[in-house]
Amino acid sequence: MVKNRFVILALGLAFITPCHAEEKYQSLDSIYDFVKATVEQRMDSSAEYEINVLPLDNQLKLPECTQALEAFKVADLIKPGRTSIGVKCNAERKWSIFASTVIKAYESVIVLTRPIQRGEIISRQHLAIEKMDVTNTRGDFMTQFEQAENKQAGRNMPAGAILGMRGIVEPPLIKRNDKVIISTEQSAFTIRMSGTALMDGAKGQVIRVKNESSGRIVSGTVIEAGLVLVK
Repeated sequence: MVKNRFVILALGLAFITPCHAEEKYQSLDSIYDFVKATVEQRMDSSAEYEINVLPLDNQLKLPECTQALEAFKVADLIKPGRTSIGVKCNAERKWSIFASTVIKAYESVIVLTRPIQRGEIISRQHLAIEKMDVTNTRGDFMTQFEQAENKQAGRNMPAGAILGMRGIVEPPLIKRNDKVIISTEQSAFTIRMSGTALMDGAKGQVIRVKNESSGRIVSGTVIEAGLVLVK
């Protein structure tokens, strides 16, 4: 009888032993997905983007959030490049972290099909349209052939280079020692004289020219090939 009482007592103790639920942690994948969704909502939707969330420490143990995750310290408009996104949980067991992302932007842009030298005139044969990573161009790229055709290379550029406005200049319409017409406009009439250009000049550029009749040197604006307007 004593033995049976001991067995019953042991079983009773087994039933009243407390059971601890297994700790649940926030999955890192859920944080990555939240960060990507946050970035997508705040990007300019006109371009194609690649969003990479840099890995968090695999040893990170954050309590599973029983509420929706929230973002903080995030720009209203996120630009391509590297940025940091704050993620927090406002449940009973609060926590917050920062996740870093690298965002690449892709556009169909004008690229060079072969190397080009400074001063060379750009033709259609130099150009192609390809989808490229434009993250580091700071918006300086072209999307139409017409933007680059018949322009002059402002520096040496390799094949495959993305062509932007900073890489080209207007070609000179007038070159040094060219014979030009010097035009000056008065209130009721226009006077035209023969002259010689003393320097190269693109359209809209101010250059020095020499009046052939008087020998006087004046400055004027290049209007078109062979024509300089003096005010």
